[in-house]
Amino acid sequence: MTESLLSIVAPLEIETAAAVEAFVEETVAILRGLVSHYEIILVDDGAPPETVARVRELLGRYDFVRFLRLSRHFSEEVAIAAGLDVAIGDYVIVMLPNMDPPSLIPEFFERARTSADIVYGVRLHRKTEPFWYRAGARAFYWYVNSVVKAEIPTDSTQFRCMSRQVVNAITQIRGPDQYLLLLTSYIGFQKEGLPYAPINRTGATIVRPKREAVHLARSMIMDHTTHPLRVMIWIGALVALVNFGIALVAALTNRVGPSLYGATGFLVVTFMLTMIGEYVSGLAQRLRDRPAYYVREEHTSSVLLREERKNVVGITS
Repeated sequence: MTESLLSIVAPLEIETAAAVEAFVEETVAILRGLVSHYEIILVDDGAPPETVARVRELLGRYDFVRFLRLSRHFSEEVAIAAGLDVAIGDYVIVMLPNMDPPSLIPEFFERARTSADIVYGVRLHRKTEPFWYRAGARAFYWYVNSVVKAEIPTDSTQFRCMSRQVVNAITQIRGPDQYLLLLTSYIGFQKEGLPYAPINRTGATIVRPKREAVHLARSMIMDHTTHPLRVMIWIGALVALVNFGIALVAALTNRVGPSLYGATGFLVVTFMLTMIGEYVSGLAQRLRDRPAYYVREEHTSSVLLREERKNVVGITS
């Protein structure tokens, strides 16, 4: 058993009360045999009322559980960022209660202590996801890694263990969207993947909605690079050059150029204006001087905390 302080950060959004209770029970059982000092930070990002009520019960049953309630639903990424902001551990593990098995905590923790600053989870398979989702994921990872060189490990998940130095580096980066996959690639440090098979506590299909998945992919790409904008500019320049050539030939031969080329040029210009609008909108969001989230409530375990533990935080309910 090591003396390191280990923090677990878990965002709660669609998790059921039973799933959260099972997650906390399993996690506490693992941590008590692994480290002398620990904390479990549950971040409410718009969880159902029954889940919130169950978490309040857990606060009276287990020590070293912390409950951070955001003022409204922001996003999974923002909820994770809020948890990282308040985590006090020497090492911090991010987990999704519905899909990440607590039984792997010791292996993530040991690798982070001995061989890497960041140990991230990698899905062994995506068999439960629809074909369109798997195809979109392959296209996304090919583009961000082969074209824009974002270095996001293919099929990586939010499940990861990070040293205090890594967490400090991440919390220094502020923005409207805190994409953990991008940030852990951007800051450097030594990384190591750990393949695993995600679990499913609820039995429901765990697939991000299409609209949300497309928005996430678009935002991650546009926050990282201006490559799509540059591509559209070059396409626009090429189409404009071709149209100019056609117009010149038409003028010299007294013929009217096909309207198809004009329509193509208009379509390309429309795409360019749309792309520019997306980048300007993203820039406007990043320039807004306001916090990424607001905290509604913060609670700690109401059970007696053992005095020999060092991670007793002075937070009132």
